[in-house]
Amino acid sequence: MSKEAEVAALGMLGAYMAAWNAEDLEAYRDTLTFPFVTLSQDGKVALLNSREEMVVDFARLRAVEGWDHSTLDAYTVTMSCPTKVNVEIVFSRYRPDGTVYGTGRTLYIFTKIDGRWGMQFRSGMPDPALAAALIR
Repeated sequence: MSKEAEVAALGMLGAYMAAWNAEDLEAYRDTLTFPFVTLSQDGKVALLNSREEMVVDFARLRAVEGWDHSTLDAYTVTMSCPTKVNVEIVFSRYRPDGTVYGTGRTLYIFTKIDGRWGMQFRSGMPDPALAAALIR
């Protein structure tokens, strides 16, 4: 295990969640490493080669799910080395009144490329109620 790498990756995880909750697409993109890969629970793979390809429809997320913000409820670093850290997380999504309407488990893989850390891989098992975000 690499503690220095873990600290860097977990810092990027915090930045990722902050950008998500701020609905700041540019800051969100800054937390990623490209090419970026998402593996959906139905086995579909999305490969994004550039930051411009990452799109999140926050308005739809609010309209369809009633989303207001998300929390990082727990995390476990499962593996790490100086250039890669695997983190399993549990998250929740909330409505404006503060009620939780869904949770999910996700594996994030953070990598250090050209001296910069970012999330490069995501594979989640969210609640079926959490399918509204248009993330490509």
